[in-house]
Amino acid sequence: MIQRVPLDRILLILVLGLFLFGSVSMYSASTTVAEQEYQDASYYLKKHLRNSMVAILVFVIFSQFNHQYFRKMTKPILFIALSLLVVVIAQHRMSNITRPARWLYLGAFSIQVSDLARLAFIIFMADYIHRIQPRLTEFKTTIMPMFLITGLTCTLVVFEPDLSSAMMILAIAIAMFFMGNVRISHISGFLAASISGAMIMAWVTPYMRQRILTFFDSSRDVTHAGYQIHQSLVTLAHGGLSGVGLGDSFGKALYLPEPHTDFVFAIIGEEWGFIGTFLLLSLFLLIFLRGMRIARNSSDIYSMLLAEGLSLSLFLYALANIAVVVDLVPTTGLPLPLVSYGGSHLMITAAMLGILFNIAGSNGTGVLKQSVGSISRLYDA
Repeated sequence: MIQRVPLDRILLILVLGLFLFGSVSMYSASTTVAEQEYQDASYYLKKHLRNSMVAILVFVIFSQFNHQYFRKMTKPILFIALSLLVVVIAQHRMSNITRPARWLYLGAFSIQVSDLARLAFIIFMADYIHRIQPRLTEFKTTIMPMFLITGLTCTLVVFEPDLSSAMMILAIAIAMFFMGNVRISHISGFLAASISGAMIMAWVTPYMRQRILTFFDSSRDVTHAGYQIHQSLVTLAHGGLSGVGLGDSFGKALYLPEPHTDFVFAIIGEEWGFIGTFLLLSLFLLIFLRGMRIARNSSDIYSMLLAEGLSLSLFLYALANIAVVVDLVPTTGLPLPLVSYGGSHLMITAAMLGILFNIAGSNGTGVLKQSVGSISRLYDA
């Protein structure tokens, strides 16, 4: 089960660069909030460092665990994840808790179950699509069960309610279907039905409907419903080309709520400027391209789809978070991977990266001579 593999050096450099850049930015964004809430400006940094130590351990374990062994456990893994979704929904309903049922509390620890479900779903679907390759034309016996499993997973996440995470799982699923040679006509029909269901759910859920209406309201009240997005844009604009300097943000100190979690990108834009945001986006893009390169080098369809699903998951979360901050989509509450504060998401991200590194090592792409200096070499390595 344990498979000692060399680490992909290019991917390792990119991930470490993103993690260090993100940690510094998160700390800077959190100081004012930490000082106000806990009288300790380093409170969130200390928790982040503790979480990071555990995340590194998770990464090491998954990077050395042969990803092929997951194929023997895909059904139990997905069943456990879906069961936890049911448990956390039931737990909140029975306790009459009004906030969204996204967290499963285990004593002093908590986990966002939708993140676990996303990872379990990617592992399961990579194996399932691999197995049905010879029978892709058999809609009732192969394609329909796949759509039903995807729909069940997304529906349970929606019922938390967490529509944004459900849409991310759906987007990853659609991409994996396409890359797994599922017919476009089948994918289109499933996508149309899923989007229709998502629109209905968003409209009948008050806080989701309010977010959508606020997003499309050109005359929205920036002192109430539109306050956070307005302050996010103001904070970004204040950074200009080169930023106001690390630790000198005005937005985190006076105006922008949640500056170290969902809206940390706005603080990065203010303190590091356009140069800093461009660097951050470049790191995410290069990690995604490297992940797709690993997928292309994979020896079987399962490994290919698994690498593609994991790479796409990280990249889509980054795009969704940034799109919210720059007011391109309604507020979602999705974190910025390896940057936003949050232990649960960090652990799942570490596990995903560990699996991706294991696939790279299994491909024989772990020992590389190429320089990180040329983007084109990411394809030619």
